[in-house]
Amino acid sequence: MMHRNRRWSVSAAGSAEELARNLTEHTWCGCNSWELGGYWFLNDATSADGAQDYGIIKIAGPRGKPVQVESITFSWCASDKALQHVRAAIAGQIDASEFAHDVDPVIETPEQHGSCHLCM
Repeated sequence: MMHRNRRWSVSAAGSAEELARNLTEHTWCGCNSWELGGYWFLNDATSADGAQDYGIIKIAGPRGKPVQVESITFSWCASDKALQHVRAAIAGQIDASEFAHDVDPVIETPEQHGSCHLCM
């Protein structure tokens, strides 16, 4: 994650297909993110009108802390490729990547989050 001081508003994704559509067919505020299958997909974009990059975070890594296992620019993916990435992530297929490292994101529910400077 490039944004260590960002607060993310995380909503539950209904399915891998829904999440893949959200990540490829829409542009989101920098604080919008989702949870699916024990992973957070945290928006790590530098601006709402830029490339939509997402950190994929395993919520409970091997030491009980969140671990970022990947970073993917979903706005550059077709929805079928995004769906492959989402399914691979929630199946744990990328957990052991060399990229994996502990992170400490600030996660809020939409109700807790309310509004921030990124919500514009």
